[in-house]
Amino acid sequence: MNHLTLLFWTVVCGSLTGCSQVTVTQTPVVSFTPGSTVTLTCKTNPAVLVNTYIFWYQQKPGEVPKLIIKLVNQLVSPTPARGSGSSTDFSLTINGAQREDAAVYHCQSAHYPNSVWVHRGGTKLIVDLGVVQPTLSVLPPSRVELEQGSATLVCVASGGFPSDWKLGWKVGSSSRSGGVSDSLGVLGKDGHYSWISTLTLPADQWRKAGSVSCEASKNGQTQPVTQTLNPGECSE
Repeated sequence: MNHLTLLFWTVVCGSLTGCSQVTVTQTPVVSFTPGSTVTLTCKTNPAVLVNTYIFWYQQKPGEVPKLIIKLVNQLVSPTPARGSGSSTDFSLTINGAQREDAAVYHCQSAHYPNSVWVHRGGTKLIVDLGVVQPTLSVLPPSRVELEQGSATLVCVASGGFPSDWKLGWKVGSSSRSGGVSDSLGVLGKDGHYSWISTLTLPADQWRKAGSVSCEASKNGQTQPVTQTLNPGECSE
């Protein structure tokens, strides 16, 4: 868990009282293991309106923030989270946090005489999965494509973590970079990543190759994850 704090400065101007400065402090990053209890904190200065004007939003990648708790502890949407606190110190607790709870959590506070909306920064809640090797599958070229003189192999890597696994190809014992197309890792709802890589060869080279292998490698891992396809064992 990262205990560094991030300060947001928001200027609030009132028609009668002029301008006052409000600070909202949230921990920028918190990591968790699935099943654990996670507590996110929010500190404000000055105190919020009537000690209860605090709202929590959950924002997942590519989505707008979704209100999950209003007025400190009133649940708005189905979630295992609960809120607590008053005045200047507030918290959001998630019991039995799961991978789908990974998101950015924003604390919104309201102060006299205007509301202060804080929807930038927030706390990023991430799953600490350690290093998880992906599972590889290699799909052979189709008969139609081979009849046209080309052979495209597809390597699908799934269930890996973190996102910096790289896919590579070998034809026989030689690494191959030409004819390769890679996709960026896609984060699944379960918190694991998937990748796809394709290799295109002339049909004759595919037929004569003793083996074609897809490898998933990562810095710090001594042995890559490998899946091999033997052209002679693939029916056209």
